[in-house]
Amino acid sequence: MSNKNNNLGCLYSWPVIIIALICFWPVGLFLIIKRASVDKKTAMASGKLIKGLGIASCCMAALGFLVCLSDGFDGTDVGMIIFFAAAGAALLYLANKIKKDADSVKLYLNIIVNGGERQLDSVAAATGKQYDVVKKDVQKMIDKGFLKNAYINENTREVVLPSAAPANVNVAQPTGGTAPAAAQTRVIACPCCGANNTISGDIGECEYCGTPLK
Repeated sequence: MSNKNNNLGCLYSWPVIIIALICFWPVGLFLIIKRASVDKKTAMASGKLIKGLGIASCCMAALGFLVCLSDGFDGTDVGMIIFFAAAGAALLYLANKIKKDADSVKLYLNIIVNGGERQLDSVAAATGKQYDVVKKDVQKMIDKGFLKNAYINENTREVVLPSAAPANVNVAQPTGGTAPAAAQTRVIACPCCGANNTISGDIGECEYCGTPLK
C-alpha cells in the first residue's frame, strides 16, 4: 500500500507535471487536477503557480507570433503557436477555477471553524448562497478531508464537527518515572487556508489543509 502511495506521489510531483505540460499539456492538466484532488495544500495554494505557467505559455505563443510576422509563417510555427496559446488558455482557466474553489473553502472555514457557526442556514445567509448550494459545498469539503470526521445532520440542518483538539501535539515522551510538563498551547491561523488551529508545542500541522505550522 505504501509503495502505491509513493508511486502516486512521484506521478503527481511538480517536476513530472511540468515535463508533461511541456511535452503534452493535456496530460499535464490532468495530473494537476488529480494532484489537487488528493493534496489539500495543492488545492488551496497552487493557483498562483498554475497562473504563472499559463502566462508564460501565452507569452511564448505571443513571442512566436511576433517572430513569425517578421520571418514568415510555416506549418511548424503555426502548430507551436497554437500549442502554447491553447496550453496557456487552459492553464489560466484551471488556475481561475482552483483559486475560486480555494476562496470558497477559505470562506466556509472562516465561518464554520473560526466563527463557530454550525447552522447551514446561517452559513447560507452569511455567504449569500442558497441552502442547497452551501450543503453541497460543505459536503464536498468533508469528502475532500478539509473537515475531518465531520458530517451534516439533516434533521438539525447543521454541520457537526469533532471536538477540537490540539493539532499534532509535539510533547516528548517520558523516559523515567516523571511525566513531562504539559506543553503550552496556542491558537494560530493557518497561512494557507486561514483556519484557526490549536497547537501544542513548537510545531504542528493544519488539521484542515495539512500546511506545516510553527
